[in-house]
Amino acid sequence: MSRQRRNARNPRTRPSTGSGRTRGLSPGARQKGRKEHKPASQNWGRAAPTVNLAQEYEVETVIGLEEYTRREARRLLGKAAQVERGMTEGRFSLRFDGNIRRFDEFRTATAVHRVEEFAVPRPRALLGHQHLTRLLGIIHVILDARPAGAFRTFRITAAGAGSGVYSRLRREIVAATALEPTDDAAHLQIAVRRAPSDEGGWQVLIRTTPMPLSARRWRVCDMPGALNATIASVMTTLVRSRSNERVLNMCCGSGTLMVERLGLGGAASVTGVDIDTGALLCADANLRTLGHSASVSLLQADCANLPLPDACMDTITADLPFGMLPHDYDISSLYHAALAESARVAKPNASLVVITTRRRVLLSTIEDNPSWNLANQIPLSIPHRRGYIKPHIYLLRRGRIAGSRL
Repeated sequence: MSRQRRNARNPRTRPSTGSGRTRGLSPGARQKGRKEHKPASQNWGRAAPTVNLAQEYEVETVIGLEEYTRREARRLLGKAAQVERGMTEGRFSLRFDGNIRRFDEFRTATAVHRVEEFAVPRPRALLGHQHLTRLLGIIHVILDARPAGAFRTFRITAAGAGSGVYSRLRREIVAATALEPTDDAAHLQIAVRRAPSDEGGWQVLIRTTPMPLSARRWRVCDMPGALNATIASVMTTLVRSRSNERVLNMCCGSGTLMVERLGLGGAASVTGVDIDTGALLCADANLRTLGHSASVSLLQADCANLPLPDACMDTITADLPFGMLPHDYDISSLYHAALAESARVAKPNASLVVITTRRRVLLSTIEDNPSWNLANQIPLSIPHRRGYIKPHIYLLRRGRIAGSRL
């Protein structure tokens, strides 16, 4: 059947020749004769919906510190960020329209990852031209935000990361970036996981920094079991910092709590005490990195017998020993002596912030020492090898009765 005959039988397929009112008119006149199409906002008398074009990120923090990190995000990023509640422990979503270098200012976050969702049925589809081009473009955005050479290695973590699909993806990333793949800790961390939405798909998460945010630049000397800097940052913010504050760090170790406190601003005095000479040398090296060494006094002494006068400190912090101790070590006696001595040097209404995994021992010690009142406790879960260690942060307030040496 010819096209003309088909068109005659089906008027909907006939070429349009215009209505009777516009036939024979010039193109300009025809245009004027057409009914103008108005957008929905004009037709219905209301504004079109606002589309949030901000990029999605996922903020990672120590489990138990999520609310503190959310508060920090709101304070640092202001109206440019939309902070959302997390779907899993230790993580929450963040929409942000701005430079990713702003994330470097976080003190309580472990890492910030850019999140990209791909509407693909399986990871193999990421190797398709369209998706691969998009993925490599995102990687270059992360790399270009840093000085040349800041990223040298990359790692892909995913279920089946050793499969042929991910081997090919590694080769594509190497060809596009010249980064070196590794199975160990890497500068560029890439994770692939199923999208949490009901519509399916897969997500790619790319860390925005060459190192975790918890890896502080000032840490030139480290010690086994050193306190996580993000946790130390939260501990120092539990007490409002003041320029006339006198601060004591018992069992100071490598100085993490002192450095994080000084990062909030100056103090009238900061004193670190540890019985280990090596720890004091390590703390001094870290303090010197930021130019704080001259403003801190480091004392070698037993925390149960401090060379300090009574009622001289406003704030006391301590990372109490709880691991790597001899089997016959009397941890209960140590905690009782430390709390009694801290009460002696504390001013009335002073604060004591400590962290330990020995929950029962510390709570029993607090009950036996009426000088300190428990004001708050924060349970944490910290990844360690193939499991977790679960310490608590404790905030205690000193009563008004001055202590004395026993």
